[in-house]
Amino acid sequence: MGYDPALVYAYSLLAPQTTVRIRTEFPILDSPAGHTALLVVAADLLQSASRGDHPELIEPLHALITSVAR
Repeated sequence: MGYDPALVYAYSLLAPQTTVRIRTEFPILDSPAGHTALLVVAADLLQSASRGDHPELIEPLHALITSVAR
């Protein structure tokens, strides 16, 4: 639960105003299930980035992982 909003959120990490809006529209992202979804999505996208997909997201995804893991 929360995977789809987490995926949209992760892909929008380079657009801060959009991430704020997504967090507002999908409060599940601030729940334990949402945190799990964010971590799963971040892991999926980092794996894709290791193959060359969206390398610009690597640093923001690491920052997301750090913020969620606290």
